[in-house]
Amino acid sequence: MSSSSKNNGYVFEQQNDVRLNDLSSKISAIKNITIDIHQDVTDQDRLLDESHNQFGGLGSSLSNSFGRMNRMVSKRHQRQLCFYVSIIVFLFFLIYYGAPLAKGVLGSNPKLPDDDSL
Repeated sequence: MSSSSKNNGYVFEQQNDVRLNDLSSKISAIKNITIDIHQDVTDQDRLLDESHNQFGGLGSSLSNSFGRMNRMVSKRHQRQLCFYVSIIVFLFFLIYYGAPLAKGVLGSNPKLPDDDSL
């Protein structure tokens, strides 16, 4: 073999080593990204499981509340329920219409004289 072909072989091997190192760094970066994605998916899966458990508890609480409400609405409690609803409606209208009136009445107080004018 001639020295020229040895030099070309050496140059090719150096190029291959550079490309191999570049490829290795890219594979390492992809591996780190994959690990990060796996960790994120694991965290999100755990969060979804916790949310599912909390909403499951909420569903059972709501069904219990509706059961108690249905018992309360039975024939013997209709008068009491009507009374409570009437009170809530009255309070709503009192707050809705009374708050602006109270603000207008309380906001129109005359100014008190300052201590400097005495």
